[in-house]
Amino acid sequence: MLQAVFRVDFGSLPDDDDFELDRVTEELADDLRSVGEVERSTMSAAPGSKGTLELALGSLSLLAGTDPAIVQSIVDLLVGFLSRNKGRTVRLRVADVDLTLEQPTRAEAAEVIRIARAAIERLPR
Repeated sequence: MLQAVFRVDFGSLPDDDDFELDRVTEELADDLRSVGEVERSTMSAAPGSKGTLELALGSLSLLAGTDPAIVQSIVDLLVGFLSRNKGRTVRLRVADVDLTLEQPTRAEAAEVIRIARAAIERLPR
């Protein structure tokens, strides 16, 4: 089965601290694990610091199948996440497409699914 990497990032809210961002990142990761392998993104520590890598809060990579039903499930999970977390935005990147979702209507979600599927169709096999 052909797989693709879906990059998912979400925006923080003004009152978010690192603990809340970590909680919400893990919530979204748990949702997405139902359709594929999820990795929390990392970022390099600041130059001159003793740290090595830190988790990037609000940023995930998902390796999932490209079947149309899976793509629809991914978008449905993101819409559900946004419904539970009002005020946030989600950025979805797959293949050569970069989409931002806020509180999409059914029609907008259907358009995101169509665009993502078309981008996946353009991937080399």
